[in-house]
Amino acid sequence: MLKKIVLFIYIIIIGIAITIIILSNSVTETGIIAINNNALVTVDNNLLKPKIVAGDLVVVDITTNKVKEDDIISYVTLDEDKTIIRTNKIVATTKDENNNKIYSLKVENGEIENIDDSCIIGKVKTTIPFLGNILTYLMTTKGFLTVTLLPAIIILIGYIISFILSLSKRKRII
Repeated sequence: MLKKIVLFIYIIIIGIAITIIILSNSVTETGIIAINNNALVTVDNNLLKPKIVAGDLVVVDITTNKVKEDDIISYVTLDEDKTIIRTNKIVATTKDENNNKIYSLKVENGEIENIDDSCIIGKVKTTIPFLGNILTYLMTTKGFLTVTLLPAIIILIGYIISFILSLSKRKRII
């Protein structure tokens, strides 16, 4: 029974490791995990609370290029010369002097941030609570090692000790 539990845990660890490797290879230059026509984005603020909170994972449809007022989108913006991926709700749309659409989004301090079509990653399809923080941690070297490699090594050491103990018992019998 114990061997079956250990084998099950080992299979889960291998599954997590393979998933993280696949997701790591799907990261774009802006830090977005893009798989097929979807992007996985970790929410970093509580602007859309209680529906979406910091740490949630949103699945974004990157094929949707038509967004409108009240749509929840993920977009790329600059904050102190750092590229940041945010998820927010469009509060208004206007046009600039070149007839390009401008989308207004309310940010943490109550101010309005304006973006254009080039900033939009896509429209949010679904939200998975808490998974964003977990995925962000697993995608780090420390997270990968502590969740996959360390338990695998512990299980392997346990099997080696068990094997050595069974060999020593056989030698005593003979």
